[in-house]
Amino acid sequence: MDVFERVQDIVKAASDKTSELIEVSRLKAGIAEERRALTEQMAKLGAIYYELYKNGETLTPDAVNICMIADKYSTKIEERQTELTRINEMNAAKRAAKNPAPESTEQECPECGSKNPEGAKFCFDCGAKLPEIIDVEACEVEQQPKRYCVSCGAELSEGKKFCSECGARNEEA
Repeated sequence: MDVFERVQDIVKAASDKTSELIEVSRLKAGIAEERRALTEQMAKLGAIYYELYKNGETLTPDAVNICMIADKYSTKIEERQTELTRINEMNAAKRAAKNPAPESTEQECPECGSKNPEGAKFCFDCGAKLPEIIDVEACEVEQQPKRYCVSCGAELSEGKKFCSECGARNEEA
């Protein structure tokens, strides 16, 4: 048997093994899907019996017992859900009092009324030009004139004696 035939045998064996693994995986997935569907149908059947119980229909003692237990669980769930809602509302109120919500950063299009993010120049929906928003606080902050390096002309940071671009000494005026 030459090398070429041995390689062919190895490739065929690997191919057969891969095909087998694919088939096994397909079958396992099918079984899992069928089990899920069966569980879903059983739940629907249980819901029908529970509804009959709630409507006062005559059921077997075992079915009545299961329905009564389900009632207890339903009551506990409702109680816990009510408590959870109360706690969430209380915590939300505390957070709101501590950190008031920031003003909306969206801007409304004057043409179509759509909300657009802050900084957008044109409306995402209709393409209309949006008005430029001027940040009044930013305008009021600048009180001192800007300073520039005497050596290279770069803008100097406030209160700094040396230029961050060229290192030249710049005395306060």
